[in-house]
Amino acid sequence: MKALSIHGMRMVLAGAVVSLMAACTSAPVQTYPDVTWRHLAPIVFAAGPVEKVAAYPSGGDNNLEAYLPFSLGKMAMNWVDDRVQTAGTSDMLRYSVTEASITSSSLKTTKGIKGVFTDDQSEKVEMKVSAKLEVLDANGTQKGEVVAKVARTRTLSESMSVSEREKAVYEDTATLLMDLDRELERQINANLGRFLLR
Repeated sequence: MKALSIHGMRMVLAGAVVSLMAACTSAPVQTYPDVTWRHLAPIVFAAGPVEKVAAYPSGGDNNLEAYLPFSLGKMAMNWVDDRVQTAGTSDMLRYSVTEASITSSSLKTTKGIKGVFTDDQSEKVEMKVSAKLEVLDANGTQKGEVVAKVARTRTLSESMSVSEREKAVYEDTATLLMDLDRELERQINANLGRFLLR
């Protein structure tokens, strides 16, 4: 019988946890609101329609997204709807999310009797999101672009419950998306100012 790899064992355990959680219908499922930017002033382009492209890969090693009740990629895709307005010309905008990942890795924890009384940081979570905004002419030729990449890392203690871990990751995901907004706006003002209506 072939032995499972460490990654394989983690996936089996994760699957068992998800199945167990699904079986416990009496426990309420925590929901999290989408991060939005509607409260911020719009960025107005002298351009026509906006094309949205979800260009980020899904899955991958140690991917947490499948086990979370929210999606970093889907929320990042909403940025252009909330922040960008257009006042028609023949130019168009293309907004692409090229990376949206939440991954985890195990950290070394204290073993033995001492470990029973020690609350170690047992997991490191890495969050990354990248987006690109392009200005194209009527023929699809690029006239300008900006690229924003932001990342955050946090650790989770072994004493945290599943809901506490989800809440912590969601809070950092929301902060990461606000980082993305700030970086996109900074890049737009620096590099695409000639296409803006002020």
